[in-house]
Amino acid sequence: MGLLAKAVRKYGVAVARMEEESNRPPLASTSTPRDTIVEPAASEAAAAPSGSGQGSGGKEAPRRYKKVELPTQEQMMMDDVMNNNCMVKMVLSCVMGGVLGAGMGIFFGAFEPMQPGEEKLGVMQTLRNYGRQSLSKSWSYAKGFAAFGALYSGSECVIEQTRAKHDIYNSAYAGCFTGGVMARSGGKEGMAMGCATMAALSVCMDRFMDIH
Repeated sequence: MGLLAKAVRKYGVAVARMEEESNRPPLASTSTPRDTIVEPAASEAAAAPSGSGQGSGGKEAPRRYKKVELPTQEQMMMDDVMNNNCMVKMVLSCVMGGVLGAGMGIFFGAFEPMQPGEEKLGVMQTLRNYGRQSLSKSWSYAKGFAAFGALYSGSECVIEQTRAKHDIYNSAYAGCFTGGVMARSGGKEGMAMGCATMAALSVCMDRFMDIH
């Protein structure tokens, strides 16, 4: 009788446990669905470096892109004419050199000393004489600088297109050619000296301006 009572008692305890487990609510699933977005933890956001482009809350700051405008057909044609046409470059350099030479002639002409006997002239006559001297010197400077600009720019463009290279040797060759032509009245020695001087000056200017 004692064994039967123990068996009935154990059976009752087992049935009670089974009923308790059946009435318990189901646990939440620990698996994460594929379409679920998992937010980063606060500790991970705090551990992220401040210069990593992330704002508060661990969210990445929006990136801003600058709009790139492509050149038009007219702009491309104009750029090709201005940069690759040797005749256009030579004419522009000639004009710019003439303007620069004219300005320098007027400036240096104002410092010309007075000629003997000019101190006896009136103010208006003295101003006229200074004006004539300045214009004469300005015209002389303008012709020299215009010729120099045209020769240098044209020869450099031709040499660059012939060699198909854009380096410092183009400036050296163009400077040598320009110096030799400008000093042709001094004979062979003058042309050699002008070639060497202008080549060295052209290389130094390119190095200083960091063109090539």
